[in-house]
Amino acid sequence: MKGLPQIRFGWFCGILYLMSLSFVVFQGGKTSLMLFVIMNGLGLYLLLGRWSGIGGIQGKRELGAASGQGGLFAAGSRLKVRLQMHVPGFWPLPYVIVRERLVRLSGSDLQEYELSFVPDYKRRGQIEYESAPLRRGRYKFLETKCSTRDIFGLFEHQGAFREELQIKVLPRTIELQEWRHLRKARTGQIEQRASSLWARETTQIDGVREYIHGDRMSRIHWNATARTGEWKSKEFEREALPRFVIVLDRRAGAYRSADAFELAVSTASSLLNLALRRGMPVGFVSAGKETAWFGAGRMPVNRELLLEHLIDVEADGEEALDRVLRKTAEKFEAGASFVLVSPSMEDETLFALEGLSARRTGPSHIHIAERTPQLDPSERLLQWSRTFRGRQWELCSITRLEDLPKALEAGTA
Repeated sequence: MKGLPQIRFGWFCGILYLMSLSFVVFQGGKTSLMLFVIMNGLGLYLLLGRWSGIGGIQGKRELGAASGQGGLFAAGSRLKVRLQMHVPGFWPLPYVIVRERLVRLSGSDLQEYELSFVPDYKRRGQIEYESAPLRRGRYKFLETKCSTRDIFGLFEHQGAFREELQIKVLPRTIELQEWRHLRKARTGQIEQRASSLWARETTQIDGVREYIHGDRMSRIHWNATARTGEWKSKEFEREALPRFVIVLDRRAGAYRSADAFELAVSTASSLLNLALRRGMPVGFVSAGKETAWFGAGRMPVNRELLLEHLIDVEADGEEALDRVLRKTAEKFEAGASFVLVSPSMEDETLFALEGLSARRTGPSHIHIAERTPQLDPSERLLQWSRTFRGRQWELCSITRLEDLPKALEAGTA
């Protein structure tokens, strides 16, 4: 009946009703009367089904407590969704079919889920489901469509509700404990120039200063406070720290697959987390269609803004990488250590890195290796590695994010 046009089906029902009525009028008897009563009962039931209340269905969507915090999720995680629905009205419903749609705003990914529930005596119902693993990006739920049928399956009645909920999926990261390049910088093997703007306090007392609102009790200098009658705080010596600028290559032609670009984004995010966890000054360059500079001009990096940026980045850059690296050297202070995350092994990239090295930096390269079986970059990678070793630069090549901790610890220098 679903494919039959409504007008023709209406005529068909009308003819059946007239035939049943004619059977009672011209034939008479108990059989014809019973058939006519049954026909009226069925018609009344099907007609009242239009007022089942499904058109005014109301719903509320909740995410499981373990799914994420603050609407932020990590790539690869699954959403645990709970839908609570209420169908107004009084007409009995045998079941309700629910169709959920979750769409990725920065792509064409669409996840569809179809579930069902039987309303209780209060005409309420609840369903729970778990989504497929999510890629990095922004997601939102589209309009939830609900439908029900009569007990004969002849007519379908539909309704819908919209429960706005946007989801942000961060790049997948891995916890890094140590980086050989950072150890070398801390022990002075790499010459660095660091401004006092980027300095971390040591435990060595350097003097006394005025009390600043918010200073901890352990920081108050009690002897100086008692002697002067005014609040005084301890001043500690500051340890100069190198600044690390992470350059993410987002050129469209640099990556042969979407997985390789996701690996680059995850690598850059993991390095960023390591530097921030160590309290080090960082900069971030996102070399895409519109190059984004974070921390340029010795400004502190806003982690929230940077994470928002990493959610949406795509491989859409067109500008040559060597040109981006030259601009990067101009925007950041001399002495900063640049970390390039890219699959590039081009001669122009090498010349640009040599220009960075001339500014007393310690350039390093996290090489994103393609896992395509047709490619065999081993010979080029060996030559690239020998070049870096000869210049005492840091180089490591990875094909999976899980290889990053060991690669950083070993490295090539």
